[in-house]
Formats: sequence, structure tokens, C-alpha cells
Amino acid sequence: MGKVKVRKAATLFAITSVALLSAGCSVVQDTASNAANQLTDAASKEIVRQACAPVQDGTIDSSELRVLSSIVKSVDGGGLPDEMVQVLNDLADSGDQAPVALQDRLKESCDKATAEEN
Repeated sequence: MGKVKVRKAATLFAITSVALLSAGCSVVQDTASNAANQLTDAASKEIVRQACAPVQDGTIDSSELRVLSSIVKSVDGGGLPDEMVQVLNDLADSGDQAPVALQDRLKESCDKATAEEN
């Protein structure tokens, strides 16, 4: 094999390697992105589930109200629908008693969020 053939073969090998590595990186990036999206979706569903659990029986007592307040403060809207965040903020501002109208609004936003998940 002459020097020119070796150089051509080496160049071809280098170009092929770079192309394969680039394609491999793209696949890895897509896989990581998909995994992150699935994790975010799962976390969002869990946050909605936790926020909606106290209102399932139709009333929110003071201990449940504290839990709801801590949820909205900890996620600061991330993973919760805006409507639900607003209701939770209003509930947190309501003191120790959750007004029935706010409980109803939370139930409605929970029903919407649950319907959108399915």
C-alpha cells in the first residue's frame, strides 16, 4: 500500500468515525431528553395527585390546608397547572379555614388536571 492510499484510508476512517460519533451523540441526547421529559411528566402527575388528595372527601381541614400551602410553596408553580397554583395560593392566604368556594375551585381544577392527564 502506498502512502497516498494509507492517507486516504486514514482520512476516510476519521471522517466515518466523526460521523458515527456525531450520530451516536445525537441518539444519546435524544434518549436523555426523552427520559427527562418522562420524569418531569411523572413528577407533575404526582404533585397534582398530592395537591388533589385532600379535597377528594369534599372538605379541607386545617392540617390539610397546611400541607397544600407547603406544596404550592415548594413547587412554586412548577408541575402544577396555573389555575391550580392560583387556587392553592388563595387557600394559603385564607388562614386556618378554607372557604367552601375555594374548596370547590380546587376540586374543579383537580378534575380538569386529572382529565388532561388521561
